[in-house]
Amino acid sequence: MKKNAIKIIAFLVAVVLTFAGMEYVLSFKYLDSTFKADSFYKQEENTVDVLVLGSSHAYQGLNTAVFWQEYGIAAFNFCGAAQPIWNTYYYLEEALKTQTPKVIIFDTYYLHMSEDFSEASFAIKNTYGLKWSETKIEAIKASFDTQEDDKQYLFEILQYHSRYSDLNKTDFFTYQGNKDMYENHKGFYCYFNSSAVTERDLSNVVYLNYMTEKSQFYYRKIFELAKEKNIPIIAVAIPFNAEPYHQAYFNEAKIIAEEYNAPFYNFNTDYKAQLGIDYSTDFADNQHLNYLGNTKLTRFFGELLTNEYNVPDRRGDATYSSWEADAQVFYKQLENHNVTKITSLTDYAEIFKNERYKIVVTSSLYDFDSIPDAARVSMMYFFKRLEVPKSEYSKGGMWIFENGEKTYYNDCSGSNFSKAVSLGRYDGIAVKPVEHTMDETQTLSVNSIFANKKDVTVSDYGLNIYVYDNFTQTKVDLVGLNYSNNQLVR
Repeated sequence: MKKNAIKIIAFLVAVVLTFAGMEYVLSFKYLDSTFKADSFYKQEENTVDVLVLGSSHAYQGLNTAVFWQEYGIAAFNFCGAAQPIWNTYYYLEEALKTQTPKVIIFDTYYLHMSEDFSEASFAIKNTYGLKWSETKIEAIKASFDTQEDDKQYLFEILQYHSRYSDLNKTDFFTYQGNKDMYENHKGFYCYFNSSAVTERDLSNVVYLNYMTEKSQFYYRKIFELAKEKNIPIIAVAIPFNAEPYHQAYFNEAKIIAEEYNAPFYNFNTDYKAQLGIDYSTDFADNQHLNYLGNTKLTRFFGELLTNEYNVPDRRGDATYSSWEADAQVFYKQLENHNVTKITSLTDYAEIFKNERYKIVVTSSLYDFDSIPDAARVSMMYFFKRLEVPKSEYSKGGMWIFENGEKTYYNDCSGSNFSKAVSLGRYDGIAVKPVEHTMDETQTLSVNSIFANKKDVTVSDYGLNIYVYDNFTQTKVDLVGLNYSNNQLVR
C-alpha cells in the first residue's frame, strides 16, 4: 500500500514537473513586451527612480544606458510594443506595487488610436507579461473586444499550447538565450541603422483631434494615479515622422495634461530646437529613433531630471550595480556598430585586439607578387600588425583569431579542404575553397565563407574578414578587401 502511494505521488510529481516545463517552453517570451515585464519583476523593490511607460517609441527612445552612464539615473522602460493607453495605465498600476519612482515619463503616441481595442496579437503582448492579479484581469478585460474573447484570452495556455513550430532558442534558455546581455535588462532596445525621415513643420496645426472616450478615460487615470501617489509625471510625444493628425491629438493631450499641472513635451514641435534631432541621421525608421536620436533625447531628460526633479546619481552604490552591467550592453553594441564604419584595412587591424571577438580571415589563392601595389602594401602592413608571417599570407588560406591572438591557420590547399568554425553557443560558419570564374579564360580558387550553407563571401579576388562578438552572440561585420582597387567592401 505504501509502495503504491509512493508511486502515485512520484507519478503526480512527474506530471506536474512535465507540465510546468512545457508551460515554460511554450509561453510567450517576446523581447518587445512580455520579457520586459519579466525583467521588471526582477528589480529590487523601490530601486527604479525613473519609470518610463508607453510603446516602442519610449523603449527605443529613452536610453537607459545613457541615463546611467552620464547621469547615474536608475531608469526602467516598462513598455510594450504598440501599447494602447489603457495598457499603459495597467502597467503603471502594476509597477507601483513594488516601485515608488521619483518621476514617471510616459509616451502618448497611441492616443491617436481610433479603435477601442488593439488587434489580439498586441493585446496578448501587452497583458500576458503581467503577473496574475486583479490588475492583470482588468487589463485583459480592457484589451479584448467581447466577453467571449475576454474569457478565451484569460487562459493563456489556450493561446500558446500549439506553438511548437514557432519555438527557437529563446524558448529553451533563460534570458533570451544570452544571460550576459539580458540578465540585467532594463527594458531598453536600440536600433543602430540610420534612415532619413521627412521633417514636417507642424507648428501651424492648432486644431484638436479628440481622442476616443476610452483613451481619454485611461489617459486621465494615469495622471490621477500619479497624483494620488504624489509622484511627478511627465507626458511626452517622442520624435517620429508625425503628421498633422497626430499633432492634433497631441494638442488635446497637452490641454488635459495641463489640467493636472503636468508638463507635456512635444518633441515634434515645441522642443525641436533644444533637442537638435537630425532627421537625416537620427532615426531608424519613420517611427523610431536610433542610437544617435535616443542619445540626444535621453540627454535632454537627463539634464531635466537631474536639475529640476533632483533625481539622484546612483553611480557607486552597489545596490544599483545591475544598471552598470546593463549599460555596458549598449556600449558594447555601439562598439560593434562602429566596427561597421571602418573604411581602411589599416584601421581594421585594431579590432583584432578586442578579446570579445572571434575573427575568421580568408584570402584567395593567388600569386602574391601579382597583386596591385597598393593592395599588396595594405596586406603586408595588416598581417604584420596581426603577427602573421609572410610565409603564410603570401600563399593565402584562412586564419582564426580569438582573445586577441591567432589560434589557427591553414593554407586550404589540401584535397577537399573544409573547416567548420564554431561561434558562440549556437552559431557557426564554414570555410572551403570554391572555384570562381573570373573571366572566360581564368578561374580562381576562392577560400569562401559559408553561413547557413550560403556562400557569403564578399570579395572573390581579395581578402575576407568575418567578425563575431561572443558577448552579443551576433555577427558584427563581414568585410572584404578587393585587391583590384584596395577598397573595403561590405
